[in-house]
Amino acid sequence: FTHSSTEGIYKIIRPAIGEALREMPLSELKGKYRKVSSIDKVSKGWQDEYDVSSKQCMHGSKCKVGSYCTVGRRLQEFNILGGLILPVWGTIEKALAKQVYQNHKRIRVVRLVTTNDNQRIVGLFIPNAAVESVLTGLQWVQDIND
Repeated sequence: FTHSSTEGIYKIIRPAIGEALREMPLSELKGKYRKVSSIDKVSKGWQDEYDVSSKQCMHGSKCKVGSYCTVGRRLQEFNILGGLILPVWGTIEKALAKQVYQNHKRIRVVRLVTTNDNQRIVGLFIPNAAVESVLTGLQWVQDIND
């Protein structure tokens, strides 16, 4: 963490997600964390957390959602359905409605910018858990094109 003012407010930087959005007062910081003096311990703990966070959520291996959970993951995979979407909107709605979790049922229009070539992509966000259902629902589109 880094100190940002004379009032004891600190910026938190974590190995998995980098800089946290919320700053923390010194009193809260002392209540939640303990000071570690060994640079070797800190370095190993940081590296271990960094490595694990590329594949696993912050809830750990016993997470109820399993591999679909992305909370606190450093690397995340997103499924964006782009192109001419209006003709298949109803099909996507039906596929998402079958999902177990409420946040997987919502249709979300997203815009992202790629890191390599600064390309903008606009489309519908499809949760990992819904990909199979969406692809099955869209099979009729492939049949029309054949």
